[in-house]
Amino acid sequence: MHKRFPKVGFSKNRFNRSEILTQLNLGKLAYHIEKGNLDTSKTIQMRDLLEAGVVSKIGHGVKLLSKGVEKFAALGKSVDLEISDASKGAIQAIQEKGGSLSVQYRTPLIMRNHLKPYKFDTHKTLKVPMPPNKQVKKLERLSKKGFEVNYPSAPWFTDNVEAIKLDKAEK
Repeated sequence: MHKRFPKVGFSKNRFNRSEILTQLNLGKLAYHIEKGNLDTSKTIQMRDLLEAGVVSKIGHGVKLLSKGVEKFAALGKSVDLEISDASKGAIQAIQEKGGSLSVQYRTPLIMRNHLKPYKFDTHKTLKVPMPPNKQVKKLERLSKKGFEVNYPSAPWFTDNVEAIKLDKAEK
């Protein structure tokens, strides 16, 4: 009996297959800006965070958290960031200082090309494909949070925004 029905282990994310983002606190970001590892005159991208040693590894993206808001407020500089997600407190802290947050849609392959361009051929450029339905909805939620969102046009969504809103209103 025990050979026919072997014990199967527990899978942590069996039903929730969401992407796990690397977490970055505002206090740590302020520390590296103050130290001079990051240049605030231009937009700070995920590649810059990785190269400066702010984060050690980026899998699917970076989420900015609001721990250390006091250190960031004391810094007194406006920061433009390109990250994957952020908490409400972090968004407020960045926008109060005059900074901005943006999201660039990237597939896993394009994310690897962005983070480690030396591993890819220089004469080939990768094209960003049209995002799937679920990803477009996620990006639109981020734009409502206060992000500047950039993704290739998805004609089934971008051309029919009014029709989609009318369908929701009817339901």
